[in-house]
Amino acid sequence: MTVQFKLATDGRGIEWCDETRNVLGGCMHECKWKMPDGTVAVCYAKMLAEHGVAKRAYPHGFEHHYWRPEELPKLSAGKTPLLIFCDSMSDLFEVNVPAEHVRAVLGEMKKAPHHTYQSLTKAAPQLLKYTDDMPPNQWVGVSSPPDFFMGNQLSRSQQEAMLRRSLDVLWEVKKRTGNIVWMSAEPVSWDLTAVIGTDHPLDWIVIGAASSGKKYFQPDVTHVRKLLEVMDASGTPAFYKGNIKPLFESNDLGGEELNRWREDFPLSYRDGSPIPAVVRRQDRCKQYGWTKARGY
Repeated sequence: MTVQFKLATDGRGIEWCDETRNVLGGCMHECKWKMPDGTVAVCYAKMLAEHGVAKRAYPHGFEHHYWRPEELPKLSAGKTPLLIFCDSMSDLFEVNVPAEHVRAVLGEMKKAPHHTYQSLTKAAPQLLKYTDDMPPNQWVGVSSPPDFFMGNQLSRSQQEAMLRRSLDVLWEVKKRTGNIVWMSAEPVSWDLTAVIGTDHPLDWIVIGAASSGKKYFQPDVTHVRKLLEVMDASGTPAFYKGNIKPLFESNDLGGEELNRWREDFPLSYRDGSPIPAVVRRQDRCKQYGWTKARGY
């Protein structure tokens, strides 16, 4: 497990979670993104696994599936409610992950209803195989389509089709489970509102810039503004990754609300009960001067 906020340095890591806890490792999707300067960036997790601090744990490369059952008890450990990202070095729902591994992870989540587990996948259709196993404290997420996927460059129409299918799946997940569903739009590299209208299923969205190593590329301000307008019209909280801050510092998006820096979360479950990990997050905002989530 990796704690994201480092008090000694004020480093926040993945700002929208408290910790990452990975029972699985590896991903076969080979995602890449084309940067505005023409360079192609590979997945940050693949870089860590094959060329960075995690290299020893991935002896067969990042496309291999690694199962670490000894990490299962750590997934539910601790009494303090936490926002736990369980997919920072994997894709729990990709097709090469055995069903018994997926169900073991979901079962462990059920043991800790005070925690919130944030999962992300680029294999959205796979989610429908596991809706009966999903605990209510799992936020079921999809990532916006990359530029390259499974070794192939995607056309814009293919990206739109992939995103449309992902949203359709989230509607079905929401219908079957009542769970919070969300999307990571990092990066916003094209006009996602070509697919996402105000009738979308999302309860939350994370918005960020494109990155290649330590180099960041800000998205088209028009694409961000249009996405925000859709989210605001549908009452959907948005969370900005810190890497997108330069866009807001150098552009006027069109009024006080659109220019507001946002680190918003869903504040309650569908039955109206508060989300313990988000309640704790709000307290930490007061303590450390972070932007507090606004209610929707």
